[in-house]
Amino acid sequence: MEIITMVKGEIAEKDVQDFEAVYALLKENTVPEGLISSYLLKDMIESNLYTVETVWANPDTLKKIMEDESVSSDVSLFEQFDVEPTVEVYEVRDNYPQFEE
Repeated sequence: MEIITMVKGEIAEKDVQDFEAVYALLKENTVPEGLISSYLLKDMIESNLYTVETVWANPDTLKKIMEDESVSSDVSLFEQFDVEPTVEVYEVRDNYPQFEE
């Protein structure tokens, strides 16, 4: 079953453009094995609250990444902007297919 991580933090207004640009640069790095997708989310109510949501293939993949790296790239992203993010980890228990045209 897939695992979803959510790394959240509040980015100062003056840093928003740079923060988004640095996230975009992450896509140029080698994608870790087992990473299915990653999304940069901006809160619609609290405009300075950002979340990086990442979907992992399985718990073992995420455990391996956590053991291999001292700080994950999503946590490091926030830390570059002097933000100590919160980290949430979820196990996907069920889902349904995405919309297709």
